[in-house]
Amino acid sequence: MRNRDEVLEELCDTQRPSTALPGWCTVDKAKRIAQLVDDARARLCVELGVFGGRSLIAMALGGNGRQCEVHGIDPFAKGPSLEGTNAPENEKWWSEVDYEDVLRQCRDAIAKLGIEHRVRLMRARSLDVVDLYEPGIVDVLHQDSNHSEEVSCAEVKAWAPKVALGGFWIFDDVNWPSTQRAQRELEQLGFHRIENYDYWAIFQAVGGRLK
Repeated sequence: MRNRDEVLEELCDTQRPSTALPGWCTVDKAKRIAQLVDDARARLCVELGVFGGRSLIAMALGGNGRQCEVHGIDPFAKGPSLEGTNAPENEKWWSEVDYEDVLRQCRDAIAKLGIEHRVRLMRARSLDVVDLYEPGIVDVLHQDSNHSEEVSCAEVKAWAPKVALGGFWIFDDVNWPSTQRAQRELEQLGFHRIENYDYWAIFQAVGGRLK
């Protein structure tokens, strides 16, 4: 397999339109995600909201050769993307997405990289499949699905108990007004913000009211 950083640059650099996957995960974020999976010695990673697969593939390329399974959960459908209260411009954009084409590009990239054995795509709403996971089983979770306050808060409540003590929660678009309440609730559930970037952050489960 090619050098990991080279692959992530190819897939996440918007200056390379012929190879970049749909999405917003930057090269720097993708590299940090892959390194976090390494550092966490993760065995199970879960992504809520996959879209083109940039960050999902970053997770799958982490692990330093260890057996690490990565689950990407995304309905790839208009209805779930518009749930909750969203800005009109966001509703317009998400209502016009060609979800089947985005899913095809994601699957094609996974197959091309030969990582199908590590990646499980689940075409579903995250809240519909959360009960399939035992408490404390997830080592690294990336929340990047519907950003409405209603959905982001519901995901925090449902998925926080699934993250292992000492595990990590990557929160996308922390600068959006609609995600502020969810971030506060995540901290109330025993997660501490340990790294903060322009538009995303990493929290760690250090205790508290996780059940």
